[in-house]
Amino acid sequence: MKVDRDLMYRFFQNMNTEEEAECLGQWLKESEDNEREFRKAYDVFLVSQMFLSSAEVAKVRTEAEMQLGRRKRRSRTVWLTVSVAASLALGFFVSDLFFTKPVKDLVKESTLALSNSPGQITTVTLSDGTVVHLNADSRIEYPAVFYGNERRVRLEGEAIFDVEHDEDKPFVVETFRYDIRVLGTKFDVVAEEDKGLFSTALLEGKVALTDKADGRRYTMTENTVAVCSGGELSLSELGSREDFLWTEGIISAAGLPFDSLMDRFEKYYNVNIVIRRAELPQIGYGRLRIRISDGISTALDILKRTSDFTYTYDTAGNTIYID
Repeated sequence: MKVDRDLMYRFFQNMNTEEEAECLGQWLKESEDNEREFRKAYDVFLVSQMFLSSAEVAKVRTEAEMQLGRRKRRSRTVWLTVSVAASLALGFFVSDLFFTKPVKDLVKESTLALSNSPGQITTVTLSDGTVVHLNADSRIEYPAVFYGNERRVRLEGEAIFDVEHDEDKPFVVETFRYDIRVLGTKFDVVAEEDKGLFSTALLEGKVALTDKADGRRYTMTENTVAVCSGGELSLSELGSREDFLWTEGIISAAGLPFDSLMDRFEKYYNVNIVIRRAELPQIGYGRLRIRISDGISTALDILKRTSDFTYTYDTAGNTIYID
């Protein structure tokens, strides 16, 4: 049986037979050139899939599931989707039963990374079904396929995780200060090493935090928040969930001082904001939600209705001055 790109692409989409998978595994053992060819085909496949529309990816997934149904065999299918700005997607199917050891050894080393620039929010579905909402100016690294006794990802910035339950394979979010270990739950993580900021808010379920500095463990229950300040972690009850509306494209100004709200504007609108007045303006709204898609000028005009400040927008320098 001839091993070519078509056979490899069918393998990446779980469209091949067990005989073809075995043939591919034997072929990989034969030479390093074959391994390099496989890696190259895998890279090309991943890149090409990024230009599929969401509808096209859904079609591929449906067709693959129909193929699995026709084979009438039990397997665990894993799905990886990267949705970039709600329009680009990356997807493929693989089945544990079709992986020979040489194929596993190659694919399991594949690590994907997704970085958001300021003003960009992305949703990614990992290979185990876990959904990650990645906030602006954030980065996540994760394996193309999870292997071993745990599912481990690394986060810089902020993300909300809706973890697919798997008792046999805990999910671990690695950050610069704490590792967060869960079985299946929903939680928000902020991990900004350059600012020394770490916090996690548990929206559903139960998680354990491990301090990477001294190994101490903390257990969080539902509706609690953990914040690291001055090197010490404190746990308290989670009040409002307004801070997590960014997943819906909304900035909440509830309870925020003016300068903190401007920090969020910088993050979501990808602008620089300079406050040139001695006293900070007071936000006159008790509750205020701003839709990100309306733009920075609209957001500032809404604030001006109840706050005493003016602003100028230097578009050439992408800087807003608050006076």
